[in-house]
Amino acid sequence: MKVRTIAGWGCAGLALLAEAALAWGDHETRSGGRAVVADTLGRADWLGGVVLLGALAAGLLLGNRLVRKLAKAGLVLLTAGSVLLGALVLVLIGAESVDHPERKTRTAAPGGADRVLTVIRHRTNTTETEMQVWDVQVEDGSGWSGRRWTLLTVHGKFEGEGAFTEAHWNGPDRVTVSTDLESRTYDFSGGAPVLSAP
Repeated sequence: MKVRTIAGWGCAGLALLAEAALAWGDHETRSGGRAVVADTLGRADWLGGVVLLGALAAGLLLGNRLVRKLAKAGLVLLTAGSVLLGALVLVLIGAESVDHPERKTRTAAPGGADRVLTVIRHRTNTTETEMQVWDVQVEDGSGWSGRRWTLLTVHGKFEGEGAFTEAHWNGPDRVTVSTDLESRTYDFSGGAPVLSAP
């Protein structure tokens, strides 16, 4: 078998592996997904580039004349797009005078339970309640087996959602999340959160 063929199949395999990693990471970003996988693979934007480069390289090495021409054109477009995108990012970073990072508070569950309540206020360029986005999450466990549950996502103060007011532990297994419209208590004693009756 030619070295070119082996390299082509290697590039194709790399593209498939990167695509599988992207799919796994995306799947684990759901509520109840594995936190470590979601944080590493679910946010790995560079994996999309690996998929594209691997597929184009495989086309160059394994394809017929038409496929090789298309792969070369794709590589040229990818390179030009990357240069333009890099220049645009540099211009935008230079134009951005104020950084509005997300604010995150983490509170461990009482009694030594391996759970953490996280409240995140996402980036915003205003302090108005209507424009703020809040996420309330609980991480249960640690390492590769640790899971992250999203209890509430509130986009400002839109009809039916209310404005986020607080989230706190009521013990090692219970979390109360409140908006200005209602409060909900979640029980984690069985592992997954269960909404308690009011």
